[in-house]
Amino acid sequence: MDTPHVGNLLRAVIPGPVKKRLKRVFGIPQTRLHSDWKVLSCIGPVYRPHVVLDVGARHGWFFHCWQDWCPDAEVHAFEPVQEAFDIAMRLYGSHPLVKINQAGVGCSEGSLDIKIFEKSGASNSFLSLRKETWEEVQFETGSVTERAVPVTTIDAYCGRESLPNLYLLKIDVQGYELKVLEGAEATLPRIDHIFVETGIVPFYEGAPRFTDIYEFLSQRGFHLMAMQAWHRGNHKLMETDMLFRRDDLLLPIDDRVGKVMERLG
Repeated sequence: MDTPHVGNLLRAVIPGPVKKRLKRVFGIPQTRLHSDWKVLSCIGPVYRPHVVLDVGARHGWFFHCWQDWCPDAEVHAFEPVQEAFDIAMRLYGSHPLVKINQAGVGCSEGSLDIKIFEKSGASNSFLSLRKETWEEVQFETGSVTERAVPVTTIDAYCGRESLPNLYLLKIDVQGYELKVLEGAEATLPRIDHIFVETGIVPFYEGAPRFTDIYEFLSQRGFHLMAMQAWHRGNHKLMETDMLFRRDDLLLPIDDRVGKVMERLG
């Protein structure tokens, strides 16, 4: 096991009360948001039980960081690739508030072939890569193999698990974002926030652009709260993380906002 996995394993197996005591001793905040996810700062921390779905969990880094910030979160995670699933289970499978499912998520239940990239495991996808984009950013795949994996939908899974309202749906599925959302039509009215990574420039054939995700969710009662974008050194933005909130959660307008806008003008 490499060093990062050892560190994650240690953090995963240390009991919560012990973590709290250690944090007090070393002056570390009891909960903190990892800098990787600063775009989420406007919706937490959450100090009450709530449900998070992590679609495209890989080794579990996202939900590990979320629970470090919001320790009462109940996590349902999805990772279709056996090797990544095994690591996530080894690190977090015994956590009482974590359920890791070895499955992909899409618009219908069944089975799909996923492409496994030898040198870029975080980029595994149900879609074929878009060669010109990968060449532009100088990503390497190594050998590419395919294997069939089980696939479920958000609607089907939430129905089977009788999940209540979801505080957060996180999606990181390498070009398959719209398929995941299409399989969540019945659940969307019960989701408070959606955090999705998507392409500004498509990395995969047939993948949506970030504007497609925006239009889909806008038409279904969500508004964009925050976003951050990434480039590969040439200041051409390639990918973005977008955070959406359901419209009916919007707080009443703060009358101070108008004054701020006047000053900015």
